[in-house]
Amino acid sequence: MFIRGLNAIYAQAHKVEDHQLAMIHHHHTIEEELLFPFFESKLGTDSMHDNFEQHNVFKAGLQDLETYLKGVQAGTLTYSGALVVEKLDNFADGLVEHLHEVKELPTLEASKMQAAFTKQDLKDLESALGKRILKEVSLTTVLPLGLVLHDKATAPQFPPLPRIILWIAQYGLYYLHSDAWDFGPCDVYGRLKPGLGNDESAKDK
Repeated sequence: MFIRGLNAIYAQAHKVEDHQLAMIHHHHTIEEELLFPFFESKLGTDSMHDNFEQHNVFKAGLQDLETYLKGVQAGTLTYSGALVVEKLDNFADGLVEHLHEVKELPTLEASKMQAAFTKQDLKDLESALGKRILKEVSLTTVLPLGLVLHDKATAPQFPPLPRIILWIAQYGLYYLHSDAWDFGPCDVYGRLKPGLGNDESAKDK
């Protein structure tokens, strides 16, 4: 879904807000602060080292673009679609490679997971992850953005949140910033829309 979001930015850089960057930053912060330490506690110290290092490849560029867009939002900087694309180019390769990367899969290969974790361990992780998402994710911006970036056909159970929260997001919170979500590559129900990056490739990704 992040790659779909990048494609939408490339396709529509003349009008874009900073919510996408905040969401990507939050996703990888959760990985570094919650998921990776949890896995290392069972799989061994430094077992997630390569995954941490991948984040360093694109983190600086992501923060640079986020800082720029916040300056635009605050009125201290002038928006330029060309500059957005230029800044995006500085880290898009590393980010997309990370999102496509298969290194995390060998790290969490099924036999290793079964040997290291109990079902209760994973249930506890799921619970902790859900609580953190509800605590830190903006229900009026990041959650609706997640809905309009996600192709429901690829993962029907995503996002892993209570149905009542999703219902409120789809039928209420979404409309607070519906003008922004018009640029999303999917509608609020996770159905792909023509164009809007779906027919484009972020640097052929």
